[in-house]
Amino acid sequence: MSNQPFVFNFMEKLNYERILTNNTNPLELIERLNISKKGNSSIGPKVLILTKKIDIESDLLGIQFLKNGIDYVKITEEDIPLNFHFEFKIGKFNDSVLRLGNRKFKLDEIEIVLFRYFDPKFLNYYSGGVYQMYSAQQWYQAFNCLPIALNALWINNPQRTFDSENRLNQLLAAQQLGFSIPETLITNEMEAANKFFKRFRRSTIVKVLHHHEIYLNQRTYRFLTNNIEASHLSKFNELTYAPVIFQKKIENDSEIRVTVVNDKTFSCRISTIKEKRNFSDLHKIKEKELIFSEIDLSKKIEKLCIKLNKRLGLLVSSIDFVQAKNGELYFLEINPIGDWNWIEKRTNLPITKSIFDFVNELLNKSKRT
Repeated sequence: MSNQPFVFNFMEKLNYERILTNNTNPLELIERLNISKKGNSSIGPKVLILTKKIDIESDLLGIQFLKNGIDYVKITEEDIPLNFHFEFKIGKFNDSVLRLGNRKFKLDEIEIVLFRYFDPKFLNYYSGGVYQMYSAQQWYQAFNCLPIALNALWINNPQRTFDSENRLNQLLAAQQLGFSIPETLITNEMEAANKFFKRFRRSTIVKVLHHHEIYLNQRTYRFLTNNIEASHLSKFNELTYAPVIFQKKIENDSEIRVTVVNDKTFSCRISTIKEKRNFSDLHKIKEKELIFSEIDLSKKIEKLCIKLNKRLGLLVSSIDFVQAKNGELYFLEINPIGDWNWIEKRTNLPITKSIFDFVNELLNKSKRT
């Protein structure tokens, strides 16, 4: 019996070293060009972004903030531990201070936190062993202090984000609201997987339970949705080492991505010039072979998307559907972080502007109160 988890049979590697080297966020660029001295200023930013270095969506928002005179700071997973320091003082005088490089700011000046790709549980400082476990535990608890020390609105709240990423939670919530969902099994049990495959022999797919990418040592390991064939049955004993999701594949011609920004929705149909039945995941298709088109969903579906967001305690999210041959929409998943640049590049959907307007409106309300 192999000790390798089942989905590792479908893994693909990408080297992100060059992308990491060339990636620059707007604040760094301004400092390099000597356009602004804010990088060394003690004046506090109004917006804090927590993310990873490669996050073009946060940089698109950062450009909007700077264009409109809104100071912000971006802390990435890669800044920890060497470039990021903090102080939480409790006693006669309670005070909280963060330092990012040469920049120092107080938490009571931050009004909005954009929480994106940032999970201290998976930060990797050492090559492994007890040092890594110790360090990860300490930083995880340190970042749990941030929501307590910050009197700010989070988009989205970290705990709500982690809860809504849970596939069972989101599927049940979607089902309870009235969305159609594919027949689904979450398991590490070989016999259960065999029974599911026999039930949907020609239309079983497998997905990972957590996010479909792992970043490690400047490489990304992707675990995309795959069709299950009879030849895979002999490897089902590997499920013991890591649970996965099995679903009945919904035969379709396109997928639909709905981006929800508070009480607004932006819908895009994604189809392909390739034979769709040959692909189990649109991420496997080259972008030049994808077709993007803006669509108007029914008011009922739009309202359900907003309602699902609120049910899960989210303000911004992306929701994925497939449309069956008979026109029925099936809910696949909700992503509380969501990438929208790839949608904006090929449509006129103003998602970045909508999120900026939402944040700006919240900041203006704060000034009035």
